[in-house]
Amino acid sequence: MAKYLGREWKKEELRSYFSDITAAAGAVPFTYSDGKGEGVRAVEMHTGSGLQLTVLPGRGMDIHDCRYKGLPLQFFSSTGMTSPAYYEEPGVRWLRSFFGGLLATCGITYCGAPCTDQGKELGLHGRIANAAAEQVSVNQDWEGDEYVISVAGKLREASVMGENLLLTRTVTSRLGSAGFTLEDVVENRGFEPQPLMLMYHFNFGFPLLSETARVAAPFASTIPRDAQAEADNGIAEHDRFTAPQRRYMEKVFYHDNACGDDGRTFAALVNEEAPGGPLGIVLRYSKHELPEFTQWKMMNKDCYVCGLEPGTAKSTNRAAVREEGKLQMLEPQEIRRFTIDFEVLDTLEQIKQVQKQAEEIRAGYGR
Repeated sequence: MAKYLGREWKKEELRSYFSDITAAAGAVPFTYSDGKGEGVRAVEMHTGSGLQLTVLPGRGMDIHDCRYKGLPLQFFSSTGMTSPAYYEEPGVRWLRSFFGGLLATCGITYCGAPCTDQGKELGLHGRIANAAAEQVSVNQDWEGDEYVISVAGKLREASVMGENLLLTRTVTSRLGSAGFTLEDVVENRGFEPQPLMLMYHFNFGFPLLSETARVAAPFASTIPRDAQAEADNGIAEHDRFTAPQRRYMEKVFYHDNACGDDGRTFAALVNEEAPGGPLGIVLRYSKHELPEFTQWKMMNKDCYVCGLEPGTAKSTNRAAVREEGKLQMLEPQEIRRFTIDFEVLDTLEQIKQVQKQAEEIRAGYGR
């Protein structure tokens, strides 16, 4: 049944109050028309629970704005919304069009730091976030007594005489839901094996992220990316945060995220004392699909963000992942599926429950 205004409704009952149910929940396509974002296609979804998000068919089917009851959950960078026309691939120039947003997808054939892999020069985090989607569809309709809202599109990563990959993404939510489900299907349409590197770069900012925020996840172990991540008690304090600082140097950690017997796991960012009241988010996924987990901690003034990033590989670089023997390959015509469930928490009870679940999964891991 549809959940709305604190109770459950049957379709006929709720419909009797609305000539058009999109007054309560729905999706509206639009196009950015200002500055460097001019021409980027977008779809705004609102679920009636206070959750509002903007999916970008014009930018990798990623998620830009995401708010809950008016409060931003995401981090926005100083670039603002930027069209793929401004994408610069070499080195770290990907950062010139990295607007942040709730989700920036990294991949498909490479992600992580720039490198040279088997003679190929690869930039930062891949191309897919700057691809525009084809065959975009926006669907909103009743399925029994539930009102379902979804946005779908197809993204190519292809080169003449090179890779030929297709990513089909669907973002789905429901009337009254405080979350959404992201489903990706990656297909190798070519006839040669291709590297598969996908990392879901979720970015969270103030007021969810503040001095009182904590990461809650069943991490079994943690490895620092470099000496900078180790500095100033970095590993022990990876799950805690400070106020914004001048000249803070980013810290990146690689976690082994414990899972249950079914492979399911999660990572959460929670803040019991967030301005405006308790607030948190949870990312739930399968470790069988996404075995690696990267955390980005950046406490700098003007760039205050925590990234929680499940993926098929660490965010080192493709050459390093290949050398480690962990580079996944997508065989000719092979199809791989990935699903992430996103949920907003807004009570102390929900936050405590997630923290308890993390402890239980960690305690039972490997037994």
